[in-house]
Amino acid sequence: MSSAEQVAARLGLSVDDLRPFEALGMPVDLDLPLADLARLGLSAEDQQDTLANRPDPERDSDLWWLLERCHHQLVQQLGTTGPLPPWPDLPAAAGSVGRFLYVWAFLATLPAVRRYHAAHGISDADSWPILAVLGAQMANRRELYGEGGLHTQNWVTHHFRGAIYALDRLHFERQRCWYDAANGPAQGEPVLGLHIPEGRLTPDSVDAALDRARSFFRAHYPDEQYRFATCVSWVLDPQLTEYLAADSNIIRFQQRFTLLEADAKDERATVVEFLFKRPLSELDSLPRTTTLQRAVADHIRAGRPWHFRTGWFRL
Repeated sequence: MSSAEQVAARLGLSVDDLRPFEALGMPVDLDLPLADLARLGLSAEDQQDTLANRPDPERDSDLWWLLERCHHQLVQQLGTTGPLPPWPDLPAAAGSVGRFLYVWAFLATLPAVRRYHAAHGISDADSWPILAVLGAQMANRRELYGEGGLHTQNWVTHHFRGAIYALDRLHFERQRCWYDAANGPAQGEPVLGLHIPEGRLTPDSVDAALDRARSFFRAHYPDEQYRFATCVSWVLDPQLTEYLAADSNIIRFQQRFTLLEADAKDERATVVEFLFKRPLSELDSLPRTTTLQRAVADHIRAGRPWHFRTGWFRL
């Protein structure tokens, strides 16, 4: 059996990328089921390419080594929160099978996470929508880079172990607070992390999502008491008040939060990828259809940064 050192050398990775997987113990036998790919949100093109790039334990032995251990890690960590030891980005030399490898890790884990949801009384109507994030992330990659695969594998690990749920307009993540806030959450206490899928953030839709979250987590995670919601997003950057009306949906969403101090990290590239599905290098050709698009593009052209801000409010 190959060691982490051998696999890392052949795949062109650092051995430190693979060390955490050795600590998991021996993986169980891996089965690659034929899942309902459309229900997981995959486009017809991504379905076709996923099936065409199914890894083989003999032909793709080093990739299979990593696939087994990623699946094993997810199954071991079902129900946990927070980041896992990262799944390494694979080099271009891993080919198209490498680009789809982590898709197959999630497909292999699908039966286990579906059983986890069922054990917590979570219906199909609430289980499938969050798992369909897989297809949405694959679509984002295709739009950004013009090729299929998955490059946000570490983000999707949260969705495939029962940490995040899609409840109406927002997604809610079971988290432990990583900061202390005066009159707000204390470090280490359970909080609901808010994530914002694409679409309009009307006040009514946000209120409805918060109402659903309160009842959902009381019903399915009664031992976890959530007093506060928290969010980390460029949507909370107060610089947007320079461009958007005070009664706009985004500004009204911002007003729900008490913000922490900003750090100096510039997130222009991430904001452009999220809003435009384009790399920052295409700044001069970005669409300018909406007020928000014009605001972001003009702000960046002026040489100004965007920041992800952290905020909280009481549930």
